[in-house]
Amino acid sequence: MEFNFKKTPLKVISKPLDTVSEQPVDIDFILPDYCPDIEKILRCKITPKIYNRNISGGQLQIDGTTVVTVLYVTAQNKIRACEQNLPFSGVFQINDAPENCIIDTSVKAEYVNCRALSPRRLAVHGAFSLYAKVLCKSEMELCSPNEDEKLECRTKNIKATSVDTLCQEVFSAGDEISISNKPPIEVIIDTNVKANITDFRTIPDKLMVNGELNVKLLYLSNVESGDLQQIDYIIPFSQVADCPGLTEDLIVAPELNLMSYDVRLKSDILAETPVADVDAKLSVTVFGYSSMEVPIITDAYSTDFVTDIGNELISSTSDIEIVKDTFMQKEDIPLEGTNISSVFDLSNEYCQLSPIISQDGITLNSKLNVCILGNDNENNPIYLERTIEFSNPLSFEKPFNNVEKYSSSIVSISYRLGENNNLELRIEVRYCLTLTNVEKHNAIVKACADEDKKIQKDNCALTLYFAEKGESLWDIAKEYNTKQQSIFEENSLEKDILDSAKMLLIPTV
Repeated sequence: MEFNFKKTPLKVISKPLDTVSEQPVDIDFILPDYCPDIEKILRCKITPKIYNRNISGGQLQIDGTTVVTVLYVTAQNKIRACEQNLPFSGVFQINDAPENCIIDTSVKAEYVNCRALSPRRLAVHGAFSLYAKVLCKSEMELCSPNEDEKLECRTKNIKATSVDTLCQEVFSAGDEISISNKPPIEVIIDTNVKANITDFRTIPDKLMVNGELNVKLLYLSNVESGDLQQIDYIIPFSQVADCPGLTEDLIVAPELNLMSYDVRLKSDILAETPVADVDAKLSVTVFGYSSMEVPIITDAYSTDFVTDIGNELISSTSDIEIVKDTFMQKEDIPLEGTNISSVFDLSNEYCQLSPIISQDGITLNSKLNVCILGNDNENNPIYLERTIEFSNPLSFEKPFNNVEKYSSSIVSISYRLGENNNLELRIEVRYCLTLTNVEKHNAIVKACADEDKKIQKDNCALTLYFAEKGESLWDIAKEYNTKQQSIFEENSLEKDILDSAKMLLIPTV
C-alpha cells in the first residue's frame, strides 16, 4: 500500500540546454583598394555579434558575424585599420524543451593571431566561445503530510524561492552621435559599445527598463595627416518588456545582453559632415522571485506495518538579494622596456569577475585587459596590452552561501603617465550580484506499507523507558512503533529533544 502525500508546487528554473562551443575564426583576405599597404601590424581583435537565434525542430540555431579588425601602421608611419566580416552559425540539440523557453546566449573572444603574408594580404586565425543556454520555468513538487493517511511524519518548514516570472524582450536601441565639439569623422578606426541598465520600474505584467549604450569611437579626422580622435558617447534608451505575472511584490532581477551592434558613417544632406549612426540589438531577461515557507517530510513510518521509505536530496534557495554597486580601483602598470611618450587611446575589452565566498563575506576577484595605443619617444605608433588582476572584499549584514548570478563591466578608465615609466590607472568597476542561501535537505518522497508484514504489538498498555539527555522523542516513538504525540501527552512534554535524563512512559497504539 502506497501512502499519498500532499504536493506543494515550487516554481524553479530548468535548463534543457547549457553548453559552450568553440567557434573557429580562420580568414585569409586581401586589403580593399582604399586601404594603404601594411608596414607593421599593431593589433588584431575579433568581435562576435549575434543577429538571430531561434528554436525549431528540437534545435537551437544561433547565427551571427565575427568582425575581424586589424590595426596597422603604413609606410608613412600612419595608423590605419581594415575590417572583415566572417559569418558563423551554431546549432545545438535540445532535449525535451517545453514551449515558452528563454534563449540566453553570450560570446567571449578566446585568442587571435594575425600575420601579414604580404603588404596587402592578411591571414587571421583565432577562436571565440559561444555560450548557449535555454531556460524554462518548471515545477518541482515537495511532499507534505496528508492527514487522512495513517502515517507518522516528521516535518520541518524550509524557506524557498519561487520563480514566478521568467520573460524576455529583444529590442533595438541607438542614435546618431553628435560631434559638434570634435573634429569631423573621416574614417572610423575602431569601435567599442557596451550596454547596462541604469534603473527599472515594475508595473503589473510589465517592466520598464532604462539603460544606456556607452559608445567609444577611435577615428581619423584627417586621413592625409593621420590625426586620431576619440569619442566617448552615452546613448540612453528605454524599453517596456511584457512580463505576464510580474507584480510589485516580487523580487525583480533584469539581465541585459548586448547581442550585436553596428556603427557606420551616415551622410546627411542637412549636415556639413558625416555623422556616426549607432544601432544595437539587445535582449533583457526578467526574473521575478517570491519567497515562501514550504513543509517537507524528513522521516516517516507506519505504526501498523513495516514501511519502505524513499528519500531524495533536494535543494532549496532562499534569502535572494540583488546587489548592484561600483567601486574604484587604482593600479600602476609598469612599462619596462617601452619608451612611451604619449597615449591617445586606452580601452578595455573584457572584465572577468570571480566571486569567492568565505566566512568574512564575499571577495570579488577581477581580471581585465587594458589596451594602450600611443607613441614612443621617436613618435612611432605603439600598441601595448596588459592584464590586471585585483580583489575587492564585500561584507553584508546577512550571510550568503551562494552567488546565483554575477556580472561586471568597466564604467571608465582614466590614466596618467607616471615619472617612472608607469601608467597610473583609475578604474571604475560596476558589478551586479544575485545572492542566495542554498540548503540541502533529505526529504521523503515516497512511503509504502507492506500489509503482509504487520508489526507485532506488546500486550502491555505502557512501557517504561529510561531516556538519556539529548535523545529525540521521535526516534523513541519510531523504535517502539508508537506515536510521538502520544509520548508528549503521556509525559507532559513539549520539546522533541530531552533536556535531561528521565523515565518515560511509552504508550502502545
